[in-house]
Amino acid sequence: MGSLAHSKKRDFLLNNDNLYQNVFYLAWPIVIQSLLQVSIGTIDLKMVGSLGEDAIAAVGSGRNIVMLMMVLVMGISTGTTAMVARNIGKGDRESASLSAGQSFFLCLLAAAFMVPFGLLTNRFSLQILGVSDAVLTLSVQYMTVFFLSIPFFLLNFIARAIFQGAGDTKTPLVIDIIMNITNVIFNYFFIFGIWIFPEMGVMGAAIGTAISRLVGATLGWSALLSGRFILHVKLEHMIKPIWENSKQIINIGLPAAFQGLSRNASTFLIFAILARTAAQSLAITAFSIGTNLSQYALMPGLAIGTAAATLSGMNIGAKKLDRAEASGKACTILGAGLMIFFASIFVFFAEPLINFFLDTPNPEVVRIGKNFLYIIALSEPFHAMTIILSRTMQGAGYTKYPFYITLVCWVGIRVSLAYILAFVFNLQSTGVWLAISASTFASGMLNYSLFKMGKWKYVRIKEKTVAA
Repeated sequence: MGSLAHSKKRDFLLNNDNLYQNVFYLAWPIVIQSLLQVSIGTIDLKMVGSLGEDAIAAVGSGRNIVMLMMVLVMGISTGTTAMVARNIGKGDRESASLSAGQSFFLCLLAAAFMVPFGLLTNRFSLQILGVSDAVLTLSVQYMTVFFLSIPFFLLNFIARAIFQGAGDTKTPLVIDIIMNITNVIFNYFFIFGIWIFPEMGVMGAAIGTAISRLVGATLGWSALLSGRFILHVKLEHMIKPIWENSKQIINIGLPAAFQGLSRNASTFLIFAILARTAAQSLAITAFSIGTNLSQYALMPGLAIGTAAATLSGMNIGAKKLDRAEASGKACTILGAGLMIFFASIFVFFAEPLINFFLDTPNPEVVRIGKNFLYIIALSEPFHAMTIILSRTMQGAGYTKYPFYITLVCWVGIRVSLAYILAFVFNLQSTGVWLAISASTFASGMLNYSLFKMGKWKYVRIKEKTVAA
């Protein structure tokens, strides 16, 4: 794609009067991309589900640890998206390349810490969840492969954030399609031992995912280095540290990383609470399945949130502050509508969808899972507000106060209320679901109030400029 085409795309995103058209233009590839990602998670669970309920619980437990460890990449990606989007909005592609290149360097530093730390704390972290010995053994296998593949995971995630921050959401979609095909093929080979491949069960699912991440990282960074796409990242910007720019990425991203940590720590603690309810294994299995299903409702909100961050950063970079706010509102309305629609589908078809994951019917898992889907659906509009308005402010580089809201609502309110309702009022897993829904409502309202205050539109970003 030539520079003229790049300029036309930028002008369209900054000047088109129909904001909903802009949102749709950026979001539809991300919606499909998110659908593919969640589908892969569904296929993973379905494949390992044939190995029994312990295997499902093991993958669910492992994913909780994965999300807890991903706070560093969340921070890097948020800072990178904001920096790239602002520089594209200003028309400064050289500085956009510099910011993108520094994110590569930061990924390598993060991986150097995360790989050994994860391997050393793997078993201990899973034991905190309180899972059974059988689930623990399978989870350790799954997580060992994940920690070894962290560099590919990080680089793939960041490459996607760079493309999206620059306004290109189609290229990451193509890469994800290739990744997902790779994932399914190697999952099948390694889980069940097809052809020359050994039968590795739960560990095989992790190996298939690791191979697909390697493919995605290779394709993404090759595209960014090629100069044939929306942003040409120069090799010298990737291997030479420019600490002023790296520091700015971290300053923007660190509160977002803590925000992610708060969310993931909350889920981790919710998982631990469920593991101590009367129907321990049933509640965990239902939560793992219900969470996977609810991701489909969450998917459009996350996609539109990504579009909101890009539009926010680009418009503020171009000094179009009112347009940045209007884009955030349009994104929220569209995202809430879509999330309600998808959540309604899972309410109506809850029982057959839950049974899809179970190798043998289990009425109690279905009952607990249905309660989860029904109660969580009530808070989806406020979940949309939380995601999209928070991402709008993060795209502008305003990340500190959205983190505070998440800390209070997800950790303070959600976890304490879940414990009280589950054990003090003896509502067990139903009490946990009610706590999740109530804290989501509070988070949505607080993010709306913060957005309306408007301080996020005036964040200043200092960075080292590229020498001519």
